[in-house]
Amino acid sequence: MTPNLIPMSRDVVYRILSAGILLCCVVSSGLAAWVNVTANLAEMPSECGNLCLLSVVPGQDKIIAGIAKQGLWATSDGGLTWTPLGREAGSDTIVNRPSWIAFDPAHADVFWESGIYNSFGVYQTTNGGKTFQHLGKITHNDFVSVDFSDPLRLTLLAGGHEQPRTVWKSVDGGRNWTNVGSNLPPGTKFSSQPLLLGPSTYVVNASGYGAGAVGVYRTTDGGTTWASVCALEANGHPLVATDGTIYWELIYDRGIIRSTNQGQSWVQGCAYGVIKGAHVIELPDGRLAAVGAKCIKVSSDKGSSWTPVAEAAPIQAAGLVYSPERQAFFVWQNDCGNKVLTNAIFRYDYPIGAGRTKPNR
Repeated sequence: MTPNLIPMSRDVVYRILSAGILLCCVVSSGLAAWVNVTANLAEMPSECGNLCLLSVVPGQDKIIAGIAKQGLWATSDGGLTWTPLGREAGSDTIVNRPSWIAFDPAHADVFWESGIYNSFGVYQTTNGGKTFQHLGKITHNDFVSVDFSDPLRLTLLAGGHEQPRTVWKSVDGGRNWTNVGSNLPPGTKFSSQPLLLGPSTYVVNASGYGAGAVGVYRTTDGGTTWASVCALEANGHPLVATDGTIYWELIYDRGIIRSTNQGQSWVQGCAYGVIKGAHVIELPDGRLAAVGAKCIKVSSDKGSSWTPVAEAAPIQAAGLVYSPERQAFFVWQNDCGNKVLTNAIFRYDYPIGAGRTKPNR
């Protein structure tokens, strides 16, 4: 007997239980699809980590890609073409492995780049990437955070890559740096992503391979003293959402934690394996988005539960961003080879209304 056919909506979620593992994806009707937008970045000479990051310029139809040894590249046509930044006279050449970009919320053409290996660890541009200058002599930095409550943007933090008790602080715009991470408790793991919440209030993770104490530490005196505020192992880049909630993914896909009181206390959100590796982002409608198992997942309840959206991605993404102006997700991947993959970046058109994301801190 021929089984009855059940009418399906445009997007149908298939949940397949195999060998005790729940797999989720969304099968699209074909009106939207993943598009390879690596374009002229494909096979560009690089090194391990090659295509390191994507970052959305707030309020602009522009995406920036960071490439190890090749600096920053930008697209304003959805990834059809990419052009290099930092090529005008007087610019420093960025050859690190870009790890983070923090945009000034008042002036998106002012931003800071951090990176690891090969050269200096923090650079700044004040003209949209036409020129860059390195800030001080620190190197090998996973993250940069700026005190935007100060009109002069004088206080910055930068985390050391795979270095315990290393949180660099500058109070003169990056000319000079002091390691306030040395005041963290002895025996803590790597302090890679310090987040500046106010002139004297910061949080930092202790996370990574090897032995050592883990968790989240907080200071209210500018890094002179640090107190443990969470025993879970936060890892990667934290998100400060529009409503002030801080989200931080746990290491090894163990879920996320969140704080609604400036990092004083934390609660755990989703469980192991629900989201995969990449840091959480905020969408223009206030929902959260993150990478799942070859899919994008969104949450409407502060990260407690997640639902797949869009069709299954062609890659297991290292991370994702969303462009409100382009109305599209972008995901990327890399490997430890010496050139950019031919399928390093994909775009998925996903309209969710007007608005723009909160600039990175």
